[in-house]
Amino acid sequence: MIEADARTVKLQGKFAGALMFAAADVYASPQALANLFPYLKDDARIVAFGAKLSDRRSGKVLNPLLRSLWKLSFSSTPAVNYEPWAPLKDSMDELHFQEYFLGCMFLAWGSRSARHEEDGSGFSGITRSNAFGKHRLL
Repeated sequence: MIEADARTVKLQGKFAGALMFAAADVYASPQALANLFPYLKDDARIVAFGAKLSDRRSGKVLNPLLRSLWKLSFSSTPAVNYEPWAPLKDSMDELHFQEYFLGCMFLAWGSRSARHEEDGSGFSGITRSNAFGKHRLL
């Protein structure tokens, strides 16, 4: 385990994946992603899980509570929003996500290839899964 600022940490070697569990300081930070992603191997798997604001009618009532709790986090933590995985889109070939707990939590996953970085081919799309396992490209 390494304890360091994800925006500036220097790592040794290449890694097969990145798991960001409740790590908004990493998955929602373009600076942290830009620093960490060069350390990932070709076709590395990336997973992020965390809180988000809900746009569902039943989940919107929890948004003020979530915003209040967010004020207790570190000053470096990006503000909670409706798409905290957005910085990941620019750095991945494909991104899938699913919402949980009335739309207030998310799980995002996908992969990133070295080709993405070399040719600048960019992002190919987002797939959203619903509770029944069906997917749609957004």
